[in-house]
Amino acid sequence: MNEIISYIQLTANAFALSVAAWIYLAYVKNLNSTVGLKEEQVKIVEKQLVYLKDRLSEMEKRSPENMEKLLNERIRIREDELNRLNDDKKDHQKEIEIRNEQLHRLKNELEKTKDIRRTIELLDLNFENESDDLFSADAELEIEEIGLVAVDSGQLMICDPCYINSEWQGDEFEDIRLLKDSETGDIYQFRKDFSHYDEKIIGFNKTVNELVALGQLESIEIDMSDKINFSYAGACYATNSKNGYGSMPFKLGHEGAGIAITTLLGDGMYPVYAEKYDGKLVRVYVNLM
Repeated sequence: MNEIISYIQLTANAFALSVAAWIYLAYVKNLNSTVGLKEEQVKIVEKQLVYLKDRLSEMEKRSPENMEKLLNERIRIREDELNRLNDDKKDHQKEIEIRNEQLHRLKNELEKTKDIRRTIELLDLNFENESDDLFSADAELEIEEIGLVAVDSGQLMICDPCYINSEWQGDEFEDIRLLKDSETGDIYQFRKDFSHYDEKIIGFNKTVNELVALGQLESIEIDMSDKINFSYAGACYATNSKNGYGSMPFKLGHEGAGIAITTLLGDGMYPVYAEKYDGKLVRVYVNLM
Protein backbone atom coordinates (compact mmCIF):
# COMPACT_ATOMS: atom_id res chain seq x y z
CA MET A 1 0.00 0.00 0.00
CA ASN A 2 2.80 2.35 0.90
CA GLU A 3 4.46 1.58 -2.41
CA ILE A 4 1.31 2.55 -4.26
CA ILE A 5 1.08 5.80 -2.36
CA SER A 6 4.76 6.52 -3.05
CA TYR A 7 4.25 5.80 -6.73
CA ILE A 8 1.23 8.11 -6.84
CA GLN A 9 3.19 10.85 -5.10
CA LEU A 10 6.11 10.36 -7.43
CA THR A 11 3.78 10.53 -10.41
CA ALA A 12 2.09 13.64 -9.03
CA ASN A 13 5.48 15.28 -8.42
CA ALA A 14 6.61 14.39 -11.94
CA PHE A 15 3.41 15.82 -13.39
CA ALA A 16 3.84 18.97 -11.26
CA LEU A 17 7.40 19.29 -12.44
CA SER A 18 6.29 18.83 -16.07
CA VAL A 19 3.63 21.50 -15.70
CA ALA A 20 6.14 23.82 -14.01
CA ALA A 21 8.66 23.17 -16.77
CA TRP A 22 6.02 23.86 -19.41
CA ILE A 23 5.02 27.06 -17.66
CA TYR A 24 8.70 28.07 -17.37
CA LEU A 25 9.34 27.34 -21.03
CA ALA A 26 6.26 29.36 -21.95
CA TYR A 27 7.44 32.20 -19.73
CA VAL A 28 10.95 32.13 -21.24
CA LYS A 29 9.48 32.07 -24.74
CA ASN A 30 7.27 35.00 -23.86
CA LEU A 31 10.26 36.84 -22.44
CA ASN A 32 12.25 36.19 -25.64
CA SER A 33 9.34 37.44 -27.72
CA THR A 34 9.06 40.54 -25.54
CA VAL A 35 12.81 41.17 -25.80
CA GLY A 36 12.64 40.80 -29.60
CA LEU A 37 9.75 43.24 -29.73
CA LYS A 38 11.64 45.71 -27.55
CA GLU A 39 14.67 45.43 -29.82
CA GLU A 40 12.50 46.18 -32.83
CA GLN A 41 11.02 49.13 -30.99
CA VAL A 42 14.52 50.33 -30.06
CA LYS A 43 15.60 50.08 -33.71
CA ILE A 44 12.54 52.03 -34.79
CA VAL A 45 13.22 54.68 -32.15
CA GLU A 46 16.89 54.89 -33.22
CA LYS A 47 15.83 55.35 -36.84
CA GLN A 48 13.41 58.06 -35.75
CA LEU A 49 16.18 59.74 -33.74
CA VAL A 50 18.51 59.68 -36.75
CA TYR A 51 15.73 61.13 -38.93
CA LEU A 52 14.99 63.82 -36.35
CA LYS A 53 18.69 64.71 -36.05
CA ASP A 54 18.93 65.07 -39.83
CA ARG A 55 15.84 67.26 -39.86
CA LEU A 56 17.16 69.38 -37.02
CA SER A 57 20.51 69.73 -38.78
CA GLU A 58 18.75 70.75 -41.99
CA MET A 59 16.60 73.24 -40.10
CA GLU A 60 19.67 74.67 -38.38
CA LYS A 61 21.35 75.11 -41.74
CA ARG A 62 18.31 77.02 -42.97
CA SER A 63 17.97 79.14 -39.85
CA PRO A 64 18.53 82.93 -40.27
CA GLU A 65 21.52 82.86 -37.96
CA ASN A 66 23.22 80.11 -39.89
CA MET A 67 22.36 81.66 -43.25
CA GLU A 68 23.77 84.97 -42.04
CA LYS A 69 26.92 83.21 -40.92
CA LEU A 70 27.33 81.49 -44.29
CA LEU A 71 26.68 84.73 -46.20
CA ASN A 72 29.16 86.63 -44.04
CA GLU A 73 31.76 83.97 -44.71
CA ARG A 74 31.15 84.14 -48.45
CA ILE A 75 31.27 87.94 -48.38
CA ARG A 76 34.55 87.83 -46.47
CA ILE A 77 36.05 85.45 -49.05
CA ARG A 78 34.90 87.72 -51.93
CA GLU A 79 36.25 90.82 -50.18
CA ASP A 80 39.60 89.12 -49.66
CA GLU A 81 39.68 88.21 -53.35
CA LEU A 82 38.73 91.75 -54.39
CA ASN A 83 41.35 93.27 -52.08
CA ARG A 84 43.98 90.95 -53.51
CA LEU A 85 42.97 91.81 -57.06
CA ASN A 86 42.86 95.51 -56.18
CA ASP A 87 46.34 95.33 -54.67
CA ASP A 88 47.59 93.62 -57.81
CA LYS A 89 45.91 96.31 -59.91
CA LYS A 90 47.52 99.07 -57.84
CA ASP A 91 50.93 97.45 -58.19
CA HIS A 92 50.48 97.08 -61.92
CA GLN A 93 49.02 100.57 -62.24
CA LYS A 94 52.00 102.01 -60.40
CA GLU A 95 54.38 100.16 -62.68
CA ILE A 96 52.46 101.42 -65.71
CA GLU A 97 52.61 105.01 -64.42
CA ILE A 98 56.35 104.71 -63.83
CA ARG A 99 56.85 103.32 -67.34
CA ASN A 100 54.69 106.08 -68.82
CA GLU A 101 56.67 108.74 -66.97
CA GLN A 102 59.90 107.26 -68.23
CA LEU A 103 58.51 107.13 -71.76
CA HIS A 104 57.32 110.73 -71.46
CA ARG A 105 60.76 111.88 -70.31
CA LEU A 106 62.45 110.01 -73.12
CA LYS A 107 60.10 111.55 -75.67
CA ASN A 108 60.80 115.01 -74.23
CA GLU A 109 64.53 114.44 -74.45
CA LEU A 110 64.10 113.23 -78.02
CA GLU A 111 62.10 116.33 -78.95
CA LYS A 112 64.68 118.58 -77.31
CA THR A 113 67.41 116.86 -79.28
CA LYS A 114 65.44 117.30 -82.51
CA ASP A 115 64.74 120.94 -81.71
CA ILE A 116 68.35 121.78 -81.03
CA ARG A 117 69.35 119.99 -84.24
CA ARG A 118 66.80 122.02 -86.18
CA THR A 119 68.07 125.18 -84.50
CA ILE A 120 71.64 124.40 -85.49
CA GLU A 121 70.57 123.61 -89.06
CA LEU A 122 68.69 126.91 -89.16
CA LEU A 123 71.75 128.76 -87.90
CA ASP A 124 73.85 127.05 -90.53
CA LEU A 125 71.42 128.21 -93.21
CA ASN A 126 71.31 131.76 -91.91
CA PHE A 127 74.98 132.22 -91.21
CA GLU A 128 76.37 129.79 -93.79
CA ASN A 129 80.04 129.26 -93.08
CA GLU A 130 80.06 131.81 -90.25
CA SER A 131 78.25 129.23 -88.11
CA ASP A 132 81.54 127.41 -87.78
CA ASP A 133 82.70 130.30 -85.64
CA LEU A 134 79.61 130.08 -83.38
CA PHE A 135 80.05 126.55 -82.05
CA SER A 136 83.03 124.37 -81.40
CA ALA A 137 83.38 120.90 -82.85
CA ASP A 138 82.78 119.23 -79.48
CA ALA A 139 79.83 121.47 -78.46
CA GLU A 140 77.35 120.04 -75.95
CA LEU A 141 73.74 120.84 -75.10
CA GLU A 142 72.99 122.26 -71.63
CA ILE A 143 69.57 122.96 -70.06
CA GLU A 144 69.37 125.46 -67.22
CA GLU A 145 66.52 126.96 -65.21
CA ILE A 146 67.00 130.71 -65.41
CA GLY A 147 64.09 131.95 -63.28
CA LEU A 148 60.39 132.06 -62.54
CA VAL A 149 57.59 134.09 -64.08
CA ALA A 150 54.49 134.92 -62.04
CA VAL A 151 51.03 134.52 -63.59
CA ASP A 152 47.83 136.07 -62.20
CA SER A 153 45.65 136.20 -65.31
CA GLY A 154 46.20 132.65 -66.58
CA GLN A 155 48.27 133.84 -69.55
CA LEU A 156 51.73 134.93 -70.64
CA MET A 157 52.97 137.34 -73.29
CA ILE A 158 56.20 137.42 -75.29
CA CYS A 159 57.28 140.80 -76.65
CA ASP A 160 60.12 143.25 -77.01
CA PRO A 161 60.01 145.65 -73.99
CA CYS A 162 60.62 148.63 -76.25
CA TYR A 163 57.14 148.24 -77.78
CA ILE A 164 55.32 148.51 -74.45
CA ASN A 165 55.42 152.31 -74.31
CA SER A 166 55.00 152.97 -78.03
CA GLU A 167 52.55 150.27 -79.11
CA TRP A 168 50.59 149.28 -75.99
CA GLN A 169 46.85 150.05 -76.20
CA GLY A 170 44.41 150.53 -73.32
CA ASP A 171 41.41 148.64 -74.70
CA GLU A 172 39.05 147.36 -72.03
CA PHE A 173 38.44 143.62 -71.98
CA GLU A 174 34.81 142.54 -72.33
CA ASP A 175 34.40 139.01 -71.01
CA ILE A 176 31.52 137.68 -73.10
CA ARG A 177 30.55 134.07 -72.39
CA LEU A 178 27.36 132.63 -73.85
CA LEU A 179 25.65 129.34 -73.01
CA LYS A 180 22.90 127.79 -75.13
CA ASP A 181 20.14 125.54 -73.81
CA SER A 182 20.32 122.44 -76.00
CA GLU A 183 16.61 121.73 -75.40
CA THR A 184 14.99 125.15 -75.84
CA GLY A 185 17.68 127.07 -77.72
CA ASP A 186 17.63 129.88 -75.14
CA ILE A 187 20.87 131.86 -74.70
CA TYR A 188 22.29 132.79 -71.29
CA GLN A 189 25.15 135.26 -70.77
CA PHE A 190 27.75 135.23 -68.01
CA ARG A 191 27.50 138.21 -65.62
CA LYS A 192 24.06 139.01 -67.07
CA ASP A 193 21.95 135.94 -66.40
CA PHE A 194 24.29 134.45 -63.78
CA SER A 195 27.33 135.73 -61.86
CA HIS A 196 28.98 132.45 -60.92
CA TYR A 197 29.05 129.00 -62.50
CA ASP A 198 28.13 127.40 -59.17
CA GLU A 199 24.82 129.26 -58.90
CA LYS A 200 21.42 128.39 -60.41
CA ILE A 201 19.81 130.24 -63.30
CA ILE A 202 16.16 131.13 -62.77
CA GLY A 203 14.04 128.25 -64.05
CA PHE A 204 16.64 125.55 -63.42
CA ASN A 205 17.06 123.34 -60.36
CA LYS A 206 20.75 122.70 -61.01
CA THR A 207 23.82 124.94 -61.06
CA VAL A 208 25.40 126.15 -64.29
CA ASN A 209 28.37 123.80 -63.81
CA GLU A 210 26.00 120.84 -63.37
CA LEU A 211 23.98 121.80 -66.45
CA VAL A 212 27.17 122.12 -68.51
CA ALA A 213 28.36 118.72 -67.26
CA LEU A 214 25.00 117.18 -68.23
CA GLY A 215 25.21 118.76 -71.69
CA GLN A 216 22.03 120.79 -71.29
CA LEU A 217 23.97 124.04 -71.50
CA GLU A 218 26.58 124.29 -74.25
CA SER A 219 29.21 126.98 -74.72
CA ILE A 220 28.88 129.17 -77.79
CA GLU A 221 32.25 130.07 -79.25
CA ILE A 222 32.54 133.74 -80.12
CA ASP A 223 35.04 134.83 -82.74
CA MET A 224 37.06 137.68 -81.20
CA SER A 225 40.02 137.42 -83.58
CA ASP A 226 39.31 140.86 -84.98
CA LYS A 227 39.73 142.35 -81.49
CA ILE A 228 43.20 140.91 -80.85
CA ASN A 229 45.72 143.74 -80.56
CA PHE A 230 48.70 144.74 -78.43
CA SER A 231 46.75 145.23 -75.17
CA TYR A 232 45.59 143.32 -72.13
CA ALA A 233 42.17 142.91 -73.75
CA GLY A 234 43.81 141.69 -76.96
CA ALA A 235 45.84 139.14 -75.01
CA CYS A 236 42.67 137.87 -73.30
CA TYR A 237 40.84 137.53 -76.63
CA ALA A 238 43.80 135.57 -77.98
CA THR A 239 44.15 133.20 -75.03
CA ASN A 240 40.37 132.67 -74.73
CA SER A 241 40.21 131.56 -78.34
CA LYS A 242 39.92 127.93 -79.44
CA ASN A 243 43.70 127.72 -79.97
CA GLY A 244 44.58 129.22 -76.58
CA TYR A 245 47.09 131.63 -78.11
CA GLY A 246 47.34 134.40 -80.70
CA SER A 247 49.66 136.82 -82.44
CA MET A 248 49.29 140.46 -81.32
CA PRO A 249 49.72 143.00 -84.15
CA PHE A 250 51.15 146.51 -84.11
CA LYS A 251 48.86 149.53 -84.30
CA LEU A 252 49.36 149.63 -88.07
CA GLY A 253 48.06 146.04 -88.31
CA HIS A 254 51.17 144.04 -89.16
CA GLU A 255 52.40 141.17 -86.97
CA GLY A 256 55.23 141.20 -84.49
CA ALA A 257 54.20 143.25 -81.47
CA GLY A 258 53.86 140.15 -79.29
CA ILE A 259 52.37 136.72 -78.75
CA ALA A 260 49.90 135.79 -75.98
CA ILE A 261 49.58 132.21 -74.72
CA THR A 262 47.34 130.62 -72.07
CA THR A 263 48.73 128.55 -69.20
CA LEU A 264 47.47 125.04 -68.60
CA LEU A 265 47.15 125.33 -64.82
CA GLY A 266 46.06 128.97 -64.61
CA ASP A 267 47.76 131.25 -62.09
CA GLY A 268 51.01 130.44 -60.36
CA MET A 269 54.78 130.53 -60.70
CA TYR A 270 56.16 129.03 -63.92
CA PRO A 271 59.82 128.09 -64.40
CA VAL A 272 61.70 129.36 -67.44
CA TYR A 273 64.45 127.23 -68.98
CA ALA A 274 67.32 128.08 -71.28
CA GLU A 275 68.97 125.73 -73.73
CA LYS A 276 72.63 126.41 -74.27
CA TYR A 277 74.76 124.92 -77.00
CA ASP A 278 78.49 125.32 -76.56
CA GLY A 279 77.67 127.71 -73.70
CA LYS A 280 75.61 129.99 -75.97
CA LEU A 281 71.86 130.60 -75.45
CA VAL A 282 70.00 129.11 -78.40
CA ARG A 283 66.45 128.68 -77.04
CA VAL A 284 64.25 129.67 -74.09
CA TYR A 285 61.05 127.87 -73.13
CA VAL A 286 58.45 127.91 -70.35
CA ASN A 287 56.74 124.85 -68.91
CA LEU A 288 53.04 125.72 -68.88
CA MET A 289 52.16 123.00 -66.34
